[in-house]
Amino acid sequence: MQLSNKHAFRATKYISRLLLVVLLLCQVAVFGFNEHDSDNLYSYQWGLKNNGNFMVDRTILANDYLPFYFNKTLNDTIFFESKEIIDYYRTLGNTMYTAFAVKDIDTHWEEGYNFFKNSPAKRDAIIAIIDTGVDINHYELTDSIWVNSKEIPGNNVDDDKNGYVDDIYGYNFHHKNGMVFTNASIDVHGTHAAGIMVAKHNNNGIKGLAYDENIKIMPLKVLDLKENGYVSSVVSAIYYARDNGAKICNLSLGSYKYEASIDQAIRNCPEMVFVVSAGNGANFNGYSLDEKDVYPAKLNYSNVITVSNICFDQDRYVSANYGTYVDVFAPGTFILSTTPENNFAYLTGTSMAAPFVSAVCAMIYSRFPDAPIELYKNIIINGATPIYTLLGLSKSSGILNVYNSLIIASNF
Repeated sequence: MQLSNKHAFRATKYISRLLLVVLLLCQVAVFGFNEHDSDNLYSYQWGLKNNGNFMVDRTILANDYLPFYFNKTLNDTIFFESKEIIDYYRTLGNTMYTAFAVKDIDTHWEEGYNFFKNSPAKRDAIIAIIDTGVDINHYELTDSIWVNSKEIPGNNVDDDKNGYVDDIYGYNFHHKNGMVFTNASIDVHGTHAAGIMVAKHNNNGIKGLAYDENIKIMPLKVLDLKENGYVSSVVSAIYYARDNGAKICNLSLGSYKYEASIDQAIRNCPEMVFVVSAGNGANFNGYSLDEKDVYPAKLNYSNVITVSNICFDQDRYVSANYGTYVDVFAPGTFILSTTPENNFAYLTGTSMAAPFVSAVCAMIYSRFPDAPIELYKNIIINGATPIYTLLGLSKSSGILNVYNSLIIASNF
């Protein structure tokens, strides 16, 4: 689809449809989680801590089984109509498990989060999620939503004179209103990204990397049911985020077509960092961004961090794009996070990897104010854990390391 101000801008699913991963909880054996395991689903978040026990059973995928805690009605929506992942794994013949976890292929989150929480400096950090909407009433997210205190709810008046009426929790640029959550069928993608970053701790759910009273998310809806949106909406959302104090923008979306207005908006906001998904190749064939275009992933600026998807078996996930425009890999395969109406789901894609990096950028901004935003990209690259299977596939040849990144940031 060609892009202009009158044509659709699509989420990473435009490059390859979002993948719903179906997995029985009882098939995952988990051992040895420490004090961080107070949320009962934390043990399935291999990107935070990987003990080498996470596995995917091909037969369960083939049966299209949905976990009991997931709202099955969502399976009928556009987001989950694709069964490509099941068909892919069926081709593996008699192989019982499609992939085995490799111990310690994770982000070293536990030690990083402990370091973060014990760091004395604190300032507010806002992450703008430019995506579908976000279910701001999900019990995992409700206390992590940014609030525009200058706006009076529900009076249909632009109280703060910023050009947007009733923008209490952000804004819906697609429908041009203050409804940042429309319904469960539409706003899965953004809600899932939000949970990866700020899901509440110690409440029997999952854990967000950057859950903290000083870190909030600003939902900026630019995409519709089919994850289409307008270039002008993305541009307006970027400037809204800047003007309302966001320092990190998570952009789990992309297009094959270069858009000068988005490029210009990003260059006009040097005080912000943009974390962008690298995109997913069609038919499980990720490709080099040196050979094919994906934007804004190929905007090689100091304030743009491009993220691709590593699997728990330490390999680049088969559909994930790579190359010298990619800065770092992060967990993006079988990622458990929030979905609308107090549900959860496993999703796969570079869209899931980008929020890991956005969360770490927010942690840096909140606790280490001397670290310049224009150097966040270098901090993430230099802090990554090198992995031989990723050699030459990104600038860092490695996976995001939360602890290392925060240590580097603390030394400024």
